Amino acid sequence: MNASVYESTVSLLKNMPENDILIVKEFINRLSSKPQIKGETYNPYKPLTREEIIEQLAIARQHADEGKTMDAHKASSNIREKYSL
Repeated sequence: MNASVYESTVSLLKNMPENDILIVKEFINRLSSKPQIKGETYNPYKPLTREEIIEQLAIARQHADEGKTMDAHKASSNIREKYSL
């Protein structure tokens, strides 16, 4: 009996490395997002207001005070690994 598309997809994903799953997820998100908004190229990074920037900085400072940080070398290494740089 032939497996359904769903079953085949689940089977494939179960055997796929985590990094590859993230790449697939990013690709699907790109396909499912609208490529153009009002004739402009879609940009997932919206401009932040002054208040939003200040709020994010306050959260970052709070995390730093609480020790919720990552060594810069480790962060850089993670990014290089994730994006195969």
